[in-house]
Amino acid sequence: MKTLAKNSLWLLIARLGTQGAMVLFTIILARRLGSAGFGEYAFIAAIIFVANMLTTFGTDMSIIREIAAHDNLSQLPAALFLQLVISFVLIVLIWFGAPYFPNQSAKSILALRVYTFALLPLAFFTVFTIALRGRQQMHAYTWLNLIGSFSQLAFVFLFIKPDTSIVTLAFLLLLNQFIVSFIGAIICGNQIQDFWRGWKFSVKDVLLLLGVSSPLALLTVIGMLYQKLSVTMVSIMSGAVLTGLFSVSQRAVEAAKTGHVAIFTALYPAMAQEHNESFRLPWILLLIGAALGAVTLSALARPLVQILFGAEYEASIPALQILAWILIPYTVSTFLTLKFIALKKETPVLRASLASLILLAVFNVYLIPRAGLIGASASALSIEMIQAGLLLMQWRLK
Repeated sequence: MKTLAKNSLWLLIARLGTQGAMVLFTIILARRLGSAGFGEYAFIAAIIFVANMLTTFGTDMSIIREIAAHDNLSQLPAALFLQLVISFVLIVLIWFGAPYFPNQSAKSILALRVYTFALLPLAFFTVFTIALRGRQQMHAYTWLNLIGSFSQLAFVFLFIKPDTSIVTLAFLLLLNQFIVSFIGAIICGNQIQDFWRGWKFSVKDVLLLLGVSSPLALLTVIGMLYQKLSVTMVSIMSGAVLTGLFSVSQRAVEAAKTGHVAIFTALYPAMAQEHNESFRLPWILLLIGAALGAVTLSALARPLVQILFGAEYEASIPALQILAWILIPYTVSTFLTLKFIALKKETPVLRASLASLILLAVFNVYLIPRAGLIGASASALSIEMIQAGLLLMQWRLK
């Protein structure tokens, strides 16, 4: 428990720093690009986020579990090879499929095509963070994430102006990904003894990793689609302006999850090592924090939006007041998901996630055209509550 507390502290520092940088990043972009430009960025970021999760193919969770339990780094080369292959496939698909996304400008399509190449350095970055998290080198993991977040913030602060093209932003973000991945390679080489010495490619290792990671890959894909489905559907169904308004509300809620994400990131390796530990106290504290965060964020939604994003985004205030309450079911869902995966019982999580993804799509199709931002926000909160309920029910039956 002492190690868990120490790792949680490091990860809390990482999350506070990265989320602080992300909040500033969001504010600068929202103000300088306007709601339409920020909406275009939000759509592109959502597509690349989902694509990056697809490239991991569940290898991050399975290898972290293996490293935490057996201190085995031998699967990292296979993971990198697999991610690079999937990245090349997705780059081709997105490059040729980008023009078919509705309600997107020509510049938005070009920016999406440019930023797809970030999947290549992100593959390296993912493998480096897997190694650091699995070895519980949370201080190094923290510094790597802080460097990445603040270098991205610096690029935007220095080079993005009110008349800057979304394409220029895509090139800057791509450059930042290459720089951060290179720094990740240096950190891993310094922090993990003989990190590079055992690297060798093996078809057998790739096939073995595919078999082990497949259940987690499917779960990861569904989870990431679920996480980014709302902003993507708002963009496709309502255009860039409404997407920008919805996205700033969603980003505010993500920032409020900072402490929770830090603790959950530290909890997972501990859960993989100590299957019989209930971790009841951390869960209770997380739930209390979620409740306080939801009340505070909902109550302060108006001044937060006005101060941080300006009058142009006032229409997003009701959406933020609704989305703030996601913090509570999110805490329940994430804790139970990590417990199931640590026990190698992915099926209950898969059932709940697939049902939630389908229901979210249905709710969005019905509510977004009828209620706009309020409809999208109500859909997100309702489905998050349903997902938490499904996981709780299956946990009691396990």
